[in-house]
Amino acid sequence: MASRQIDRRSFLQVAGGAGIAGLAGCLSGDVEAVSIGIPGDSSTTGQSTQALQSVVQSESESIRFDAEDSGGDPASIRLYNNGEIDGYSASNFISTNALNDVEPFHEDPVDGIAYQGFQIGVLELHWLALDGSGIETTDDLLDDDITVWMLPPGWGLRQLSNTVHESIGIRDELETNEIDADTGDIAGRVDEGDVDALISYGANGVNLPGWATEVDAREDLYAVEATEEFREGAADAEGVDTGTVEAYGYDQDLDADEVFTWRETFQFFFSEDMSADVAYEVAEISHEHWEDARDAQEAYPDHSELDTMTSAYMEDQPIHPGVADFLEDQGAWDDSWTRGE
Repeated sequence: MASRQIDRRSFLQVAGGAGIAGLAGCLSGDVEAVSIGIPGDSSTTGQSTQALQSVVQSESESIRFDAEDSGGDPASIRLYNNGEIDGYSASNFISTNALNDVEPFHEDPVDGIAYQGFQIGVLELHWLALDGSGIETTDDLLDDDITVWMLPPGWGLRQLSNTVHESIGIRDELETNEIDADTGDIAGRVDEGDVDALISYGANGVNLPGWATEVDAREDLYAVEATEEFREGAADAEGVDTGTVEAYGYDQDLDADEVFTWRETFQFFFSEDMSADVAYEVAEISHEHWEDARDAQEAYPDHSELDTMTSAYMEDQPIHPGVADFLEDQGAWDDSWTRGE
């Protein structure tokens, strides 16, 4: 079995050179610093985590909640397993893959995932084409002269998309004409004419991630029509939810009232070593001050509704005992859930 360890130098490279604000679980006087891995500053979950970080900083006298760029939720899960971070935001899809040693964990598995915390959002992925590309349907994505961007390779959303397109039977063909670019570079690559079509997504029916907003501002875009074969193949992908949604978040008309989407739910996950008091207070702050978090990220969920916080729980996976205590005190605990030790 390949080594599961990620050394300090590797972590800093994965995190794009971002320094660690504090050691995992570090105590400074009466303040406990907790580090939370995020996919990146321009991602929706990253921005939502930073929004909660700001509110915790404002409302708590005992917690320092630090968002740390890991480069993707698979990397966050590895860093958690290596004891580098105290929690992370991740999709249920990639968490299930980690539990089952499925790609991207098939060659280098991890010991497990952190305790479930609470839901942070639902992302809805779809294909867009650039004006002048000549693309009409998803069949056209496979033309030899079409260049595509399918999200950063390190992201769980990329793995989700890989699974969808593998189920359809076109993953290898798409990757033949793919460009490799981070979210911070994709708007520039689009500007330079290097991209004909890309995968984008909206969050919680509200808005786009920062990088997609920048692409939207720079270029004329339109929705790619999903063929029946594409829809059926995507729906057959194990563990993937598909459907259609109204196009939202864009400042331009996508020439379609609806887009075909594959969806994924994200949660916060907290280490079993995080104290129950800290997890309790973070959940309580998100519940009571979600509107303040929404001031920073419009798509931050309405956590005044406890069902919104708990609707993404995976069956048979433990919930952090501090979050469980909070839900019990709110009268929102369900005995079918599993409480962490």
